[in-house]
Amino acid sequence: MSYAKYLLFYGDLHGHSNLSSCGKCPGRNVFEKDCYIHTSVIEEYSKSISTEETIDLFYDYAKNKLNLDFAVLTDHDFQLSDKQWRLVQRKASEWYLPGRFVTFSGYEWTSYAYGHRNVYYLTDDKPIFRCVDYGSSPYLEKGRSPRELWGFLRKVGAKAITIPHHPSLTQFPVDWSYHDPYFERLVEIASIWGVFEYYRNPYTCINSDNLPRYFVQDALNMGYRLGIVGGGDSHDCVPGGDFRPIIVKNFRGGRLNPLSQIHVNYFIYNPFGCGLTAVYAKKLTREAVFDALYKRRVYALLGTRIKLEFRVDDLLMGEEKTVEEGHKPIIRVRVEGDDVIDRVEIIRDGQVVYRKFGKGKILAFKWIDENPPPRKLHYYYVRVIQRNGGRAWSSPIWLKYSIKDKFKINGNVLESFENNVVVLKFRDKPVPKHKVPERLEKAKNGTFLWLEQENSELVLKIRFKSTDRPIVFRGSLKLYGIPYYEVYPLNFATMKYGGDLFTDDYKGLIEWYVMVSANLTPQDTSRIKGLNIRLRINPLEKAWVEAEAYQDDKPATIYIGSHKTKEYLKLILYDPDKAFYRRILNKDEKVVLSKGEYTVIYPVIDNKGLKSLILTG
Repeated sequence: MSYAKYLLFYGDLHGHSNLSSCGKCPGRNVFEKDCYIHTSVIEEYSKSISTEETIDLFYDYAKNKLNLDFAVLTDHDFQLSDKQWRLVQRKASEWYLPGRFVTFSGYEWTSYAYGHRNVYYLTDDKPIFRCVDYGSSPYLEKGRSPRELWGFLRKVGAKAITIPHHPSLTQFPVDWSYHDPYFERLVEIASIWGVFEYYRNPYTCINSDNLPRYFVQDALNMGYRLGIVGGGDSHDCVPGGDFRPIIVKNFRGGRLNPLSQIHVNYFIYNPFGCGLTAVYAKKLTREAVFDALYKRRVYALLGTRIKLEFRVDDLLMGEEKTVEEGHKPIIRVRVEGDDVIDRVEIIRDGQVVYRKFGKGKILAFKWIDENPPPRKLHYYYVRVIQRNGGRAWSSPIWLKYSIKDKFKINGNVLESFENNVVVLKFRDKPVPKHKVPERLEKAKNGTFLWLEQENSELVLKIRFKSTDRPIVFRGSLKLYGIPYYEVYPLNFATMKYGGDLFTDDYKGLIEWYVMVSANLTPQDTSRIKGLNIRLRINPLEKAWVEAEAYQDDKPATIYIGSHKTKEYLKLILYDPDKAFYRRILNKDEKVVLSKGEYTVIYPVIDNKGLKSLILTG
């Protein structure tokens, strides 16, 4: 497969007009709110202009001033009446010029509870589905879920794509527990807010706190097949443009969470302006561009219009295939920049595995991944960085490895095909089982910790409870002997700054600062908050956790089941020393499994390359 059969087009999938009341578009009195505005544009913004004219201004700027090939207006759903939605559809239809300029009818599904997702329709005849009713506020009520959104799209027979954006912001984080692979094909990695590739990247958004485990790489590591796009999220009727010198008040003082990394008093655009999306399509029509988006034959841009070709074997961006165990993929990259290319990096499963430095505006190379680690699923994508800071991100390509079974079980007989199968039989259950602490139900307040086992995974649950008064819970834990883990917050207050926070170094150190019964926002009503930490255990290594907890800055008791400890805790999660039988099977050797004894067979390779527990008997 080759990119030569496609044409390359550039556009902005995400922008706003005066239909979004938080915007600063021409015709709006910018002096109504605390803001900084450059004197050269005061006249433009004070000029009287209708809402319909701002939509025309949006499309005219994209087509005639920036020479974009496509653009989509995505105003906030809850601020669009049915009449205004029909206006959005009519304008998208009027500005669509096949072969010259492509538009789609779209809107921003603006949920505070579940995160923001833009909705794009192939046609201009489908109804809008709001996260809350028109005129209501998603800040004040939880509203409808993403599952209801996708159900509605199916019900009306819509050909549609939903794209989450700024997923890590504590103001409205994307709830990644909701995912529909049919509609959710892409994720926006960069906009005027910043870059959302991975936690604490160099251009992480500073206009809000950020949550770890919510970034683009985190979603990819969960196994989601998401292509990568860029967008503007501009609110000044100027899609895909450079920085507009209008800065609104971003932080009005008050309390900050001690775990906050940074905050700014005024909203600051990222230094490279709006993000853009490049698509490989057969022609410049709605159908062809929509097909390219749906098939993830796209890449994201920030501050540049780089031409990027990226292949793994015979696959193009967004594609996937199954290969045999031991396959060594061949990666080919070709980049044409508009400035000197500093480097191109190949990312495999979230880690840079190869880096090529450049000297000019063109860089092309081939690299063979000689030693991909044993796992069932790998994803690869490319990051391009120019000397002027401009950058691009390809959509991933996925390889699913057909890993042969190392053993099979016939009745109660284990048969080995290779000599790397380890059998462990335990005199006791190697993993402690905890019940939900009874005190969690009865106590007025406290910190609670327990373990639950779900198939081959352990879930370490931490809960903070207060029913009678506001309490600050803070503390940290360190995981030892855990090859992989994921962290999910529960009932956190979503705020730009000053809400609940946790940090994670992705190496086992987790910290939290959580306020319970503080009613920080209208939706902050739960009297119990916490963290769920999903753990993967290596059956041959000991695993434990050390934790400390404080309540209103004083050492707190940690309840584990019916037991309690001081503010410092060491808890054994798994101990292979309890095994009384362990040996490596030789090829063709058979072992009879005894009933009532737990048997662990190792290794079993999953999509993350982790060796899991299989419990039988």
